[in-house]
Amino acid sequence: MANGTPGQNQARPLRRSPGTQGSSNLMNMLVLIAVPWLIFVVMLILFSYLYHRAWTIVWIIVSAALVGSIIFIVLNSRDKAAGSWYLFLGLLCMFAVTWGSVAGLYNYYTHMFQFYSYDESRAYTNVLPSEPASGHADAGKIVFATAAKIDTTRAVGYKEASVYCVAPILDDSQVDRVQYWAAGIDCCPMRGDFACDDAWNPKARSGVVVLEPGGPLASNHAMYMKAVHTAVQAYSLETADEPLLVRWVLNPQGIQNDFYSANVGFIVAAVCIYLLLSVVFGAIFQTTSRRSAAASNSGQQHSPSPGA
Repeated sequence: MANGTPGQNQARPLRRSPGTQGSSNLMNMLVLIAVPWLIFVVMLILFSYLYHRAWTIVWIIVSAALVGSIIFIVLNSRDKAAGSWYLFLGLLCMFAVTWGSVAGLYNYYTHMFQFYSYDESRAYTNVLPSEPASGHADAGKIVFATAAKIDTTRAVGYKEASVYCVAPILDDSQVDRVQYWAAGIDCCPMRGDFACDDAWNPKARSGVVVLEPGGPLASNHAMYMKAVHTAVQAYSLETADEPLLVRWVLNPQGIQNDFYSANVGFIVAAVCIYLLLSVVFGAIFQTTSRRSAAASNSGQQHSPSPGA
């Protein structure tokens, strides 16, 4: 005689977990999409706007986000019935932290480092091209005296992937010694011409100093200096040991603002692209998690119960 009431020997219903709740599949997928995307956005903004002045705080937040991602992965190991939902969430969060940091660092060193550096550097006015460059080593922007001009006839382009262009900035009192060089990329032939920025604008007499970004990005400064040494040899010139390289422009503040605008454009593009990726991977991982959870629960329901 069988013990118990009818149906007593049937397997007990399993606890409903995030990967097995049919009514919450959409919510689970939205979490897989939204949480990693928001983490990416936060990392990108932190590196773009806070890293320059509080890099320690940024790295602490990055570390905390990575720890949170690992916690989700640990939760998955304790809840096998969730169909790897927590594992996928942890991996997506870790991926978002990593790529948000990479994109943020790139944006910082490419755009915001320049913007902040010009904001913090000194600006000099009425500078004679004959004045020692060492006296303006802390400059970010320079307004030259009216007599200053670019000698385009002694310009040089040094080609290494791109063409790095330089031309001496002189006045009527100078002949062969150059303290300041106008510089640009892919805006000149190999010899004797220079069309970078506002070089041919008669009203332009300002220079925005070419800064070395530092960090992981390659600096253009070494390439420009090779062009300078080529010009010195080609035209029998002398130059300062550490000359200043500048972009010859009409409006130096406009160049600084351009870096900020490029930063905003990069953030908008990166956020939109990552949202698309989050939608794709969130949908794929939610489908995989749901199927895995269904297979796991089906196997448990078909196994013999202890009271059979």
